[in-house]
Amino acid sequence: MHKLGKCFLAGLAAVALIPIAGASQEEQKPTTTSVPVSAAPAGVSDSLPPMEDPATVDQIKDYLRLSGEIDSFRASWIAAVDKNRSIGAPYWPESFWTAIKEEMQKTDLMPMYIVFYQHGISRGLMHEVLDAYQRLGADHFRGSPECFKLGDAVSLMSADWERIKLAKTRETISRVYAVYKPQMKAARARYLAEHPGWVDK
Repeated sequence: MHKLGKCFLAGLAAVALIPIAGASQEEQKPTTTSVPVSAAPAGVSDSLPPMEDPATVDQIKDYLRLSGEIDSFRASWIAAVDKNRSIGAPYWPESFWTAIKEEMQKTDLMPMYIVFYQHGISRGLMHEVLDAYQRLGADHFRGSPECFKLGDAVSLMSADWERIKLAKTRETISRVYAVYKPQMKAARARYLAEHPGWVDK
């Protein structure tokens, strides 16, 4: 990928894991459903195998629905595009940036969250978390022992989260770049002709 650059990808991927939010009103029923490995970001799922007795897919989906975590992450992920535009080349068209954000908006983030949570959150802990949401509601859950237990477990996986997030960012941007590559190659040639001596970052 010509000069998309590690700096751009790393900057775009540097969005923090969003804090827990949401509330539950339903009884949680554990299942043993697993996520297809191929649905996770390329090259990540093999290096993040599920722990013994991981949180189930249904538990994780319930948690993400109640907390609103995916929606919050997606908003921050997309906002990071504009924050990191200065890292990109000056000849990249405006439509490229718009297309990246549109691709991020429609990208299915559930598989990467399932891989992440099954790697370090047990079925028992997620049951406690969902039960606390049901008993306390979202506002009171945030100061609960269950919230702190989940936060401690997630913090131990912060490096894993950065890897999976960067992989998903690269995968998403690569899909857009594949479409824009001919246009950007031509734009680069024009820019170099008009700006002698300019070099890519």
